[in-house]
Amino acid sequence: MKIENIFSILLGIVLLLISLQWIFTPKLAAESLNMVFLEEYGRNTQIRDFTAFFLATSIMSFASFFTKQYQWIFCAGLIYFLAAVFNVLASINHDAPIAFSSLISEIIFCSMAFISAYLYKSNNL
Repeated sequence: MKIENIFSILLGIVLLLISLQWIFTPKLAAESLNMVFLEEYGRNTQIRDFTAFFLATSIMSFASFFTKQYQWIFCAGLIYFLAAVFNVLASINHDAPIAFSSLISEIIFCSMAFISAYLYKSNNL
């Protein structure tokens, strides 16, 4: 199996598992990211945004695997690249602590996605 297929499936599965945790056990999902499980409208926003974030990028990863089109997984990688950038900028501009475990995950997810996108595109030329 080609590396781009392995990365697409692996990334899709990992992100799907994270999104399922947000759907079924959101309190544990928040705690796994060192977050306070919010109340009222904040809780609604927290659950829906994180579920959408992880589920959409999982679907994009699977879409690349099944269609062999690089655009899908490139978009997923772009989302994790921007998450990493804003992780650092939040620390610099807003005195928030850097979430290092999240930053490492974002860099790994971004790298896997961009490598897959590059390989899918190279194979379709």
